[in-house]
Amino acid sequence: MDRSEYEKVIKACRFCLMCRHLCTVGNITYAETNTPRGQALMLDCMGSEALEDTAENRRRAAEVLFSCCYCGHCQSNCVSSYRHPDAIMAARGNVAEEDLPETVKNVRTLIKQNGGIYEKGSQMTGKSDILHTDVLLYIGTYARNEAPEVAEAAIDAFEKADILYTLISHENGTGVDAYLLGLNELAQHLLDDEIMKINALNPERVVCLSPEDQRAFMGDIPGICAAALETPVISFSSMALELIKDGKLEPRESGKAVVAFHDGDQGGRFLHEYDTPREVIKALPGVEYMDLFWSGTEAASAGESGAIRAINKELAEKIAGKRMDQIAGRGIGILITDSAEVKTQLNNLGNGETQIMHIAEFLNLRI
Repeated sequence: MDRSEYEKVIKACRFCLMCRHLCTVGNITYAETNTPRGQALMLDCMGSEALEDTAENRRRAAEVLFSCCYCGHCQSNCVSSYRHPDAIMAARGNVAEEDLPETVKNVRTLIKQNGGIYEKGSQMTGKSDILHTDVLLYIGTYARNEAPEVAEAAIDAFEKADILYTLISHENGTGVDAYLLGLNELAQHLLDDEIMKINALNPERVVCLSPEDQRAFMGDIPGICAAALETPVISFSSMALELIKDGKLEPRESGKAVVAFHDGDQGGRFLHEYDTPREVIKALPGVEYMDLFWSGTEAASAGESGAIRAINKELAEKIAGKRMDQIAGRGIGILITDSAEVKTQLNNLGNGETQIMHIAEFLNLRI
């Protein structure tokens, strides 16, 4: 990592305990090293007398760095706005190959071979590579490969709204997974490639199904730069709300349901999009909206970020399980999320009473 860039973060966080109680992984493992303060203390001491530069210490440090789930709790609740998660991601890029945990090595190999964590990047059928459309719908790696029903729901909504849209015929991903695994140069190459495709199509706007992809295109991830993108980027929730307000989508009665919204890591704590998805949900007939007790900046993570689901499935499931425990028994029939990763992860655990849906799916059922 560029130590000078994050020196202030490391020095500040190593002496501060204020966000310790909010740390997602720290509250799962009960290990001080997995808290922001413990991570910063480790980074500050590496190579000194306090923490000698040995193979064993380097390997242990790598385990700690790759256990961070990049949930953003520490940053969004920091009174001084230190970007601790970015310091951790930057430090991942400086870990030598021989010091990496075995699972990380395996996923990095897959990414180097395929440009992502999937051996074969599935593509969606539909209107693709059309020039000068109103909207380019960017589906994203996860929805294409693991949750195509989310993409299909978004496409159906655009069809119902009768707007001119297009897809990229061969999405290769924005490089976020590569970035999260410390492969910054590859991540930048992948992002540049997607931006080149978008600029060539020249749409009015890019609509992202994944908040991670939205952050990448907006240049909100410090490790990768999106300066060359010539098109504004918005979330699916923002586009949906606009279509409802403009009368292009007409909500219809489709049964009563008690509904809550899960504020995700990327869309919530990093992009601060808390109100828009709630406005969309509340605009639909038959909805009795209920906020979860832990919501907004304090919403518990579902373990969808930091590539944890790919490199430490057990940890990701424990994080998701804790979120499901907070939902159980509250009478919530449908939990809405803006992340296909969250939808799949929480649905896999299930609690027997709550259905998990992406906001595109829920919207499409009620228009």
